[in-house]
Amino acid sequence: MVIIVRVLGERGKEVGSILWRCVYSVSLTLLCSAGLVLIPQGAESLRLVSHPGWTFPVFIFSVAAWSTAAWYSARLTLGRVFDGTSLLDRTDTPFVNGIRMWLPRFLGIVPASVLSIQFHRMGQPVLALACFLTAFAMGVFVVKRRAWFASRFRRFDGQTTTIRFESLQQRTVLTVSIAIVLTFMLLFAVWIWPVEVTRLVSAPALLCFAFASWILFGDLVLTYYFKQARLPSMAALPLLLFIVFSLWNDNHRVTLLAAGPLDPPVMRRPIDDHLEAWLQTRVDSGALAPGRPFPLFVVAAEGGGIRAAYWAGMVLAKLQDDSGARFGRHLFALSGVSGGSLGSSTFAALVADAGASGLAGAPCARGARDGAYQACMRKVLRRDFLSPTLGYALYPDMLQRFLPFAIPAADRARAMEAAWAQGWESATGNPRFARRFDQLWAGDSAMNVPSLLLNATLVDGGNRIIASDLTIDGRFPDAYDALDPVLDLRRMSLATAVHNSARFSYISPAGTVAACHEGKALVACAPGRDRRPWGRVIDGGYFENSGVESVRDLLFALRPKLAQWRARGYDIDPAVIVISNSPDAIAPSGKQDPANARMDTSFLSELLAPPLGLFNTRSARATFAVTAELRDMAVILPAGPERFLWFGMHSANDTPLGWALASETFDGIDALLGPPHAGKLPFQTVLARLPPQTVP
Repeated sequence: MVIIVRVLGERGKEVGSILWRCVYSVSLTLLCSAGLVLIPQGAESLRLVSHPGWTFPVFIFSVAAWSTAAWYSARLTLGRVFDGTSLLDRTDTPFVNGIRMWLPRFLGIVPASVLSIQFHRMGQPVLALACFLTAFAMGVFVVKRRAWFASRFRRFDGQTTTIRFESLQQRTVLTVSIAIVLTFMLLFAVWIWPVEVTRLVSAPALLCFAFASWILFGDLVLTYYFKQARLPSMAALPLLLFIVFSLWNDNHRVTLLAAGPLDPPVMRRPIDDHLEAWLQTRVDSGALAPGRPFPLFVVAAEGGGIRAAYWAGMVLAKLQDDSGARFGRHLFALSGVSGGSLGSSTFAALVADAGASGLAGAPCARGARDGAYQACMRKVLRRDFLSPTLGYALYPDMLQRFLPFAIPAADRARAMEAAWAQGWESATGNPRFARRFDQLWAGDSAMNVPSLLLNATLVDGGNRIIASDLTIDGRFPDAYDALDPVLDLRRMSLATAVHNSARFSYISPAGTVAACHEGKALVACAPGRDRRPWGRVIDGGYFENSGVESVRDLLFALRPKLAQWRARGYDIDPAVIVISNSPDAIAPSGKQDPANARMDTSFLSELLAPPLGLFNTRSARATFAVTAELRDMAVILPAGPERFLWFGMHSANDTPLGWALASETFDGIDALLGPPHAGKLPFQTVLARLPPQTVP
């Protein structure tokens, strides 16, 4: 028994020494291959390369580059005999030499093999075959290359194979140098043209190219070249730099537009004054008259990435198109979280365009079959918003993490906001998303553009911070007003305001917000004021993912003014529309049924139970807020017609949360807006509440 334990211990030390020598090749190949298969967002991103064009050939090339880098780096680092006392350099047994030979070959075929299986599971036989052929070609090459190419590696005395060597060939140095130069070329291309480059090099290809470059740099530069110089391996150096330099390299300050001398003052609207003006406008147009029912809608759009944005935007667009644009005239405000903020803001911007007589002539509205709003919503949102952001995250912003100073231009948040702004402009022909947030309500049609409440979360405290054209006052308990004069956010664009609500799960970083100081006191921001970091904003879903909490606060704030109008004989019927995008979601109810509960995995429960519980409260808190709102509607508003309308996404497919969906996934969401699915949703209930006449 003692002998067995001793042998196992020796083998364990040998395997550990081998794995540490090529730690980048092993970890980035095995873990990242598993991630592309096991993580729903990874599988969904793979569907992006199935679109016609050059995306799949580029992807296959990137997989080949990743596979080659894994094999090549592992072969060189394991085969080189360095001076010193390393266990791996001193060991020349059949067991160790077998691993030296076969581990690099195994790593070389893993990426394409795993992706072949995944594409087969996804019902993509052609793509699966292409990946299989790539894996097969790679396997044949790594086994037969010695027969095809004369090796110049010097054999040791008595050795019959070329597993071990003492120095690199000149062509090897040249190959690695070219690979690193190409990596920096891709880095600068993504940095300068993030949207344009990622139309060709999609998110999966960017990942594969990044894995290849990290493997080459990690194993051959940080390990190989340092050991060649008789220095310890620097494989752990990036982690050390990442931790230490984080004290000084925060480049995620919320982006602000440049101030100009002719800029109009920031537009803020106190809730009571705006509601009074909003209702009076309807009286002047004849839509609101004493004794005639007048619905007033407030919408809460749940978070959930592009899935949430597209579902919320399309539901609102369908209501607008089917009602002949009457729905928007009864829509007072939209409360959004994360993707729900993007969908809500896109709808509000389309209403603003229509009021400025720009929507009818917009490129997205030409030839619209089911209505201009739905056509334009598709053109704006049916895009890959993941690849530009991921490109920044993998290249310029990744480089930033290892530098001791901040480069604001490398902030990956800018790529996401640029992608939204370009998506909007290419669809509509105007730069509304790139303009200052409050200018959405500028112009003569401002009273027809619904108010926005874009909910974000403050990292330092966990409170809500709400960006809105309405003044966020004490009637929104424990919430900050993002456009408070002391905060340096009044010059953010519409895209930036949306993004502050949608900074979720590391793809988008926490945004640093500055406040203006005079000494130790906070003062209203103005040119020349001292600006210091005040806090960081992240996705609103961390606080509450449905957006209903802000709707409830708004309804409480509206109640006194609405009561005054009812006393004057005006029959105003508020109603809440909740747009939920959780697949297979059911309408909120009261007590939970134990039969619906499920037990999470018990694997590593000591470590995973706390973070899983915290993450799951995100959706549970949203469900609670919606259910509580359903209860409170009967208390805060007088009796009347149905005041709670729930638009759930009844999808049989688990559409993953992310910022990119495949065309077939978007098509599946579109299908839910037609028969028979649309009949399960209260579209007709909303339309029946609208006055039949068309108001000019």
